[in-house]
Amino acid sequence: MFRKDYLVRMMEEMTEAIGKAFTLRQQRKHTEALSELDEMMRRQFGMNLSLLNSLPAEDVIDMFRFRGVIEVDNLQQAARLIEEEAYIYQEKARVEGIDDQEKMDAQDAALVRLMRALHFYLYALNHGANRELLQAPERVEGVIEQIQGYELPARTEKQLALYREQQGRYDAAENGWYRLLHLGVDYPVQYEEDVRAFYQRLINLTDEQLERGGLPRDEVEEAIAQIKARETQR
Repeated sequence: MFRKDYLVRMMEEMTEAIGKAFTLRQQRKHTEALSELDEMMRRQFGMNLSLLNSLPAEDVIDMFRFRGVIEVDNLQQAARLIEEEAYIYQEKARVEGIDDQEKMDAQDAALVRLMRALHFYLYALNHGANRELLQAPERVEGVIEQIQGYELPARTEKQLALYREQQGRYDAAENGWYRLLHLGVDYPVQYEEDVRAFYQRLINLTDEQLERGGLPRDEVEEAIAQIKARETQR
C-alpha cells in the first residue's frame, strides 16, 4: 500500500512538472522548460538530466538499483522526463531566426533523448514495470514512430526485439534480431546466442500462437536449421 501511494504521489508531481514544462515550451521559454524538468529529476531521484543523457545507458539503469533490484517504475518515470525534454529540443529547432547550426544541434539533442527514452521504457517494460503507470506501451509506439529511419543502438534493438516477443509479435521480434546480426558490424557473438534462445522459445509454442504472431512453425524450424548449419561450418 505504501509503495502504491508513493508511486501515485510521484506521478502527480511529475505530471504537474511536465504540465508546467509544456506551457513554457508553448511560450518558447525553452531554457525555463528544461529547468523545470531538471528540477523534477533532482527532487525525485537526486540526479540531473544532463547526467542521465551523458552516461552509458547501462550505468544509468544501474543507478536505479536498490538492494540489488532495478526499480523499473522509477526508471520509466525518468524515461518520461527525458522524452519530454526531447520535445522541448524539437520545439527549439523549429524556432524562426536561429541559424542552421543551432537548428541541427537542437534536432540532434532531441533525437538522442528520444533514443534514450525508448531504451529506458523498453528495459523497464521488459523487466516488469507497471504498464498502466504512464501508458508506457503507447509512449513506446509514439517514440518509435518519431525516430523511424534511424538505426537504433544495438542495446536498444535487443530490448525492442525482446519487447516485441513479449507482445506476441514474433515476426517483428525476428526482424529486430535480423537487424542486429546483419546490418551492423562487429556485434558480439552474444547476439547469436540470444537469437538461438529466441527460436528455442518459439518452437515450444503452439501452431496457433505462432501463426497469430506472424511467424509460422515452418519458418521457425527453417531458422533453427540455418543456425545449426552455421555452427557446423565453424
